[in-house]
Amino acid sequence: MRVHRIRASQRRLALSAALVLLLGACAPGVTTPSTGSPSSASGNPACELITPGIAAKVDPSFAGTGQNQAAKPPGSPAYLCSYMSKSDQGINALSVALTSPASEAELAEAKKSPDCSPVAGIGDFACFQWTGWFRGEAGGASANTVLKAVRGNESLDLRVVATPPMTSGIPVPDGNATARALAQAAVEGGWGNGSALSVPSAPPVGPQSTTDNPVCALVSPEAVKRAFGATTPAQVLPGEGNCRYTFGALGTPGPDSLVFSIEFHQGGASLLSRPVPDGQDVDGVGDRAILIVRTDPGGSKALRPPSDVPLTYMSLMVARGQNMAIFTAQILISPAGPTVEQTKEQLITLVKGINF
Repeated sequence: MRVHRIRASQRRLALSAALVLLLGACAPGVTTPSTGSPSSASGNPACELITPGIAAKVDPSFAGTGQNQAAKPPGSPAYLCSYMSKSDQGINALSVALTSPASEAELAEAKKSPDCSPVAGIGDFACFQWTGWFRGEAGGASANTVLKAVRGNESLDLRVVATPPMTSGIPVPDGNATARALAQAAVEGGWGNGSALSVPSAPPVGPQSTTDNPVCALVSPEAVKRAFGATTPAQVLPGEGNCRYTFGALGTPGPDSLVFSIEFHQGGASLLSRPVPDGQDVDGVGDRAILIVRTDPGGSKALRPPSDVPLTYMSLMVARGQNMAIFTAQILISPAGPTVEQTKEQLITLVKGINF
């Protein structure tokens, strides 16, 4: 199977970077100050779409926090705007990414968003995704409610990123209420199409049993399990342009500590024409393949249970045609085996059989 029009979108990467900057800028018990005027006359279409008043209706905690008017970061096709609040009940962020005008490829990409439930009453196309904690992702993953929409030659990514209930003082995220609030915000921001607003129900919290994510379709969980000799079933965690397979013993050295992931980058093959520090050329895989191996401490920093064994990262970057994919294995190498070299061969053998 070949994957078409899947990529790590610059818009999503820039949006994530903006959220990281917001999270890092906020101290406990305070809110993030505005980096620009909180009025609608901001000169940023994303901030004019979701004004401070509309943001406060999505979540009252955003009232008075001001806008982070990132505008268009370098390399991003989207106008960005965000709000964030931090309190004893956790961190909430509301982010807006508006691409205007969007290319035909960007519009098509939005309409093909995987695991996305249709919404009526917004734009020419709209759907909701629930990711992270909602899909049973462990390790303190945020609870993400995401509205994707297309109108004419514009595309919109409107999302709430909420703290998961890691302690008793943090409320359980409500995916249904958040989706309804985001949909109403889009309508109030001018994205309604005149028809009745109808919002789908959020899926039950927990691992999803099926996915239409084409990156996950590149290789089955069973194939990954056989390749590395794991004995526990894999939890599949679809993402935007990526897919992860997490096995059942993350803190126990051996094959069942494996987290295997795939990232697909359309048009990214040229990146491998440059020198890659610490990269090892691998023959017989794609048009060019480079492997990087490193070790880091395991435990909480790696979102894993404590372990005396360091975490080994193996990233195999493969160019095929104009595209590139990155295949990563994160594993605790057991003294009983397989060794690092054997695990490298397992990874290379698996990737040779994956056609993208």
